[in-house]
Amino acid sequence: MTATLPSPTKAKPTTRRLSVVLVVLGAAALMAVANAAGLFAFAIDLLVYRMGGEALLHDFPLYTRQLPGTLLVFTYPPFAAVMMVPLAALPLQVATVTWSTISLLSLLLVWRLCLPQVKPPYLLALTLIAFVLEPVWLTFSLGQINLLLMAMILADLCRADGSRMRGFWVGVAIGIKLTPLVFLALLVVTRQWKALRNAVLGVLATVAVGFAAAPKESWEYWTESVSNPERLGGIAYTSNQSINGFLLRFGGDYNHWRPLWFLLAATTGLLLLWLSRRLWLTGDRLGSVSVCAMAAIYASPVSWSHHWVWIIPLGVTLVRRAYARWGMPWAAVIGVLWFGLFVARPIWWVPNTNDRELDWTFWQAIPGNSYLLGGIAGLAVLTVLVVKTRPAERTG
Repeated sequence: MTATLPSPTKAKPTTRRLSVVLVVLGAAALMAVANAAGLFAFAIDLLVYRMGGEALLHDFPLYTRQLPGTLLVFTYPPFAAVMMVPLAALPLQVATVTWSTISLLSLLLVWRLCLPQVKPPYLLALTLIAFVLEPVWLTFSLGQINLLLMAMILADLCRADGSRMRGFWVGVAIGIKLTPLVFLALLVVTRQWKALRNAVLGVLATVAVGFAAAPKESWEYWTESVSNPERLGGIAYTSNQSINGFLLRFGGDYNHWRPLWFLLAATTGLLLLWLSRRLWLTGDRLGSVSVCAMAAIYASPVSWSHHWVWIIPLGVTLVRRAYARWGMPWAAVIGVLWFGLFVARPIWWVPNTNDRELDWTFWQAIPGNSYLLGGIAGLAVLTVLVVKTRPAERTG
């Protein structure tokens, strides 16, 4: 009598589903322990997000109400407030654990997209090790949304060209936070017309949802607030590692520096868009999307240090290409210097807050602007590595 064994092809989906459930439960348990230890006690941005959801739940003003004890207001598109309604409805501690779990799973997905050949245990280890990177740690400690947006965009744009509704989630990300608008330019210069159409549909869908949920606030946001970067406040703060922040730390107001900022931001954005296109044509989607994200970080009026979570896929791209061109020793050096910068956090070594940045000496300005300067150095190295690479024929 012959025993009947279960079909491997039928067992695989069940095993994968079980693995996903275990990972989610493990992530939630880890974040619950971290929250109980007080690691997320200062998740002030999560409080702001919840305030946006509460405004819709209880008919409070969306853009003028301040978080109690602070001057912070909700600054995101109306759709972001709609997305935060479930978090606002939960008790604070439950919402904190839920939101942190989403960020942790997003970080794990990012590593999976960066290193698809690496085995899951090592990906889990990299996910935990990444907490030593200042942008990652600050994203968790403040309750920020950066890791979720990065995972959404990478997962969407790194899919095969023929994937269903590819580009739509980029549009949704734009509806949550405007900085991903730069990815529309990437879709244009790489002639990804279907993905561009889907992204525009995603944006329009979020705008429509916002108007349906809060028509008055939506009109206010899209006609007034969206064009006023000073609504964010304190943009000379050392954490603002954008070109605009760099200029404002010399003194003067936003209007004083606006012409020069616009010129530098536009030039930098175009150069990085060129590099992003070049990477895309060589088949390096991860590198292309990462460089495009850096264009947004440099050109945006405000790019807080926690926005720099894109250093992970960009760093992987740098190391991978350095290894292919120059070998392991140089790849190791570049990796240590790149990731080491964000472990060392030199932007916090110098006087900051209360406009003390305006009194920096030349030698204080170097570490105080080190993310911006180090990013330029890394992108310059990547340009050297890419410029002689022959563009591949597009297949989609």
